[in-house]
Amino acid sequence: MSYTRRMLRSLAVVCFFTVLVASVDATTVVPLSFEQLVNASSAVVYGRVADVRPQWTADRRFIETVVSVDVIRGMKGAPGESIAFTVPGGQVGRYLNVIPGAPVFAAGDLAVFFLTAHGARMPVTTGLTQGIYRVQRDEASGSMLVAPPVLDAAGPIVRGDVGRKPVSLAAFEGSVRAISGALVRRSAERAGGR
Repeated sequence: MSYTRRMLRSLAVVCFFTVLVASVDATTVVPLSFEQLVNASSAVVYGRVADVRPQWTADRRFIETVVSVDVIRGMKGAPGESIAFTVPGGQVGRYLNVIPGAPVFAAGDLAVFFLTAHGARMPVTTGLTQGIYRVQRDEASGSMLVAPPVLDAAGPIVRGDVGRKPVSLAAFEGSVRAISGALVRRSAERAGGR
């Protein structure tokens, strides 16, 4: 085989692998502190999932799921009686698109939803699963408890970690409002200092 022919063949192989590697998409989610989660969200609502509807994206390359929520109480932003947002992944017919780290919902789920708006598009959950705090009724007391999302931890999981304990919905809402209020005050101070 001639030198030129080997070079062309090698160049073709390199080009093929370059195109293959360039077309691989990955989802990377940066871990957020609770304060960052509140500040990055344009709306925080406590609500019940009313409808879950998977659909193809406009370019028909991916499947996304539109989740409609009946708002029980708004904690940040100005949500109406209901709100809809999208999460990546879902199943349309025989096609299933699974996105690691994307939350999954069913009608009737209770949660606090942290949502971020991106222009004219529907909102998305802030930080994928990080922005979903499931709510359940405590059997013993009857009060509503908010459980933090289960995330892949970088280090070891510690049994009895207080950061993983459910808290009352009222205390959770108070934390969200305190962080949100502090952000509003800092923004007003910056605007006043100009």
